[in-house]
Amino acid sequence: MISRLATPRVARVLLVLTALCLSASHVIARSVHGEIPPIGLSFWRWVTGALILAPLVLPKALRRCEVYREHVPILAVLGFLIVGSTTALFVALNFTTAVNVSLINAIQPVLTVMLAVVFLRDHISRAGMAGIVAATLGALVMLTEGDFSNLFRFRLNGGDLIALAATVGLSLYALNLKRLPADLSMTESLFVISLTGSLMLLPLYVLESVIYMPVPMRTGTVVVVLELALLVSVFGNLMWNLGNRVIGPAHAAMFINLIPLFGAALAITFLGERIFFHHWVGALLICTGIWAIVGGINPKR
Repeated sequence: MISRLATPRVARVLLVLTALCLSASHVIARSVHGEIPPIGLSFWRWVTGALILAPLVLPKALRRCEVYREHVPILAVLGFLIVGSTTALFVALNFTTAVNVSLINAIQPVLTVMLAVVFLRDHISRAGMAGIVAATLGALVMLTEGDFSNLFRFRLNGGDLIALAATVGLSLYALNLKRLPADLSMTESLFVISLTGSLMLLPLYVLESVIYMPVPMRTGTVVVVLELALLVSVFGNLMWNLGNRVIGPAHAAMFINLIPLFGAALAITFLGERIFFHHWVGALLICTGIWAIVGGINPKR
């Protein structure tokens, strides 16, 4: 099944769907801001993701013990990076604005490309570089509502620094996906990544529950956790990991620029917000940039 999906065209479609899932998850997470503590929300959505994957993995887990043991170090590093970084973004939203976090997260594609060029020796053509600039510019147009003077009013605080560290972690995660073991399936790898990352997060979750507040155990919490687990922890990550493996982290990272585009579309559709000229300009730049990037970045094989 995975081999049939492992084509550049399918990978790009999956990365578009990943950006849509992430946009939806941002709307969901912001809707419960202040009601569910950030570390607890992150912990339970990753644990739930592991539980959803468990029936697909555990029946043959005993026969795969040696394989798991061999690859635990890299899977644990990936678990630390993805679970730690996504948790840090949730925490950052408690100390800074969603706009600031979005602006900081907008540098992730460019940062990933820079790291891929330095460490993976990926080649970027002039068309690819133009596409990177266009897609990044489009994301900034949407996030600043077409007024770049908003960037000059941007001031870093503690929450912004947490978001910046999370963005670096997400870029490193994308860069290291090439190291996913070929002898483990995507679901097997993601199961261990989710499990090890959740175990590392457990002490902070316990500390948050004691010092700040516990996760409220009610129906609304269960629904939110399930939505985030399915959208991001399971489907989002499976699609993201496969897309990175097929077309490389530099190419895949550019699809992150679709998040503000989808975010605006979701807000207009479900929250009744109006569409403005800067939405059209930003969307055009992002789509044009990604189209240019498709043929402009060549991963080193």
